[in-house]
Amino acid sequence: MNPINFFTYNIIRLLDKHLHQRKIKFYLSKVLKNPKYILDIGAHKGFYSDLFLKLYSSVKIILFEPNLILYKKLKKRFDNNHNIKIYNFGIGDKNKYEKFLTSSISDYVSTFSIVNKKSKYLFLRNLIHGQINQKINYKLVKIKQLNKIFIIKKKKIDLIKIDVEGYEEKVINGALKTLNRTKLILIENHKDNLYLNYNPKEMHRKLIGLNFKLYKKIKFPFMTWEDRIYIKDNLL
Repeated sequence: MNPINFFTYNIIRLLDKHLHQRKIKFYLSKVLKNPKYILDIGAHKGFYSDLFLKLYSSVKIILFEPNLILYKKLKKRFDNNHNIKIYNFGIGDKNKYEKFLTSSISDYVSTFSIVNKKSKYLFLRNLIHGQINQKINYKLVKIKQLNKIFIIKKKKIDLIKIDVEGYEEKVINGALKTLNRTKLILIENHKDNLYLNYNPKEMHRKLIGLNFKLYKKIKFPFMTWEDRIYIKDNLL
């Protein structure tokens, strides 16, 4: 990564850690007390699991990360925390294998979604992360329905965080039974055309249909995406 890209990357990381995540902590602390189980779907480098642990030191967190390199880093990072379990597969609408995109330059580019190569935001993001000349790789990776994962069957889930780069609706479709016993959802919402077949309005409609209500929108500074917190009132 050249010096300009390194500087830009670190500015974004600082905004995330000291501004965006601080807002998330503030709003979560108001509506979620003493949780027992949190699911981190699309765990990436574990930044949000760190956030949850700072808020709730005794909570049990189950992480799902399909990127093998990131999975190994997560295992090393949380090796001594017995309240954390980490799984190396994706979450989606069916139990299957699907093409998983990764970049030769950045681990911030990894998704089961189809990337819109004409997206202006894609060009901007690649420019920021120094990925203009990146090599894209595809690999078949295992996906599982959340409903069919034994370790969480019948458990009441306090919070599900979903950040899967445009694949969020697929996660929801395979998690309907689990969502019936879930209190809160923290989910990424894009306002760009980065991914084909991505429909945030339909995702919102499905969550409302599952008796969630939108509690808070938390926009990331200068970017085209936000995190949303949805609450199921009757389980709080």
